[in-house]
Amino acid sequence: MLASSILALLTLDVLYGVGTRFLLGNQARWTEEAARLLLIWLALLGGAVAYSQHAHLGLDLIVARMDAGVARFCRRFGAGFVYLFAVAVMIVGGGLLYAERLSFAQTLPALGINKAWQYLPVPISGVLIAVTAVREMIEPKDSTPADLLAPTGDCP
Repeated sequence: MLASSILALLTLDVLYGVGTRFLLGNQARWTEEAARLLLIWLALLGGAVAYSQHAHLGLDLIVARMDAGVARFCRRFGAGFVYLFAVAVMIVGGGLLYAERLSFAQTLPALGINKAWQYLPVPISGVLIAVTAVREMIEPKDSTPADLLAPTGDCP
């Protein structure tokens, strides 16, 4: 829901920026900065949403051809690595980065808000990804539809 709202805001912001550029001859200064900030939030939160819905890129085709027990182990093992990355890099590292940037008290010139807002989605996304990875380690979900493996006859 949040990612959808950010996408809607980003769309309106870009349309307003383009509209002011072509209709008024001068783009509203804040629209480019707002678009960049919204795009950062959208990309990171969207990545967390994609991971939670098993819509991320992966080599599921290989795992799907394995024995069910081995495939479940591989999914749990992969989720463990995702969890470690999310905690170490995104939550801890991203949290430290956010705190450091917050202490600098730099502002985005056109928006007048703290520049640290650009870095806040990193630890937030990390928490969402870590929660999903824990869920995946406990009960791995088969993310490959069976018809993906079925021959279609489309290829020569």
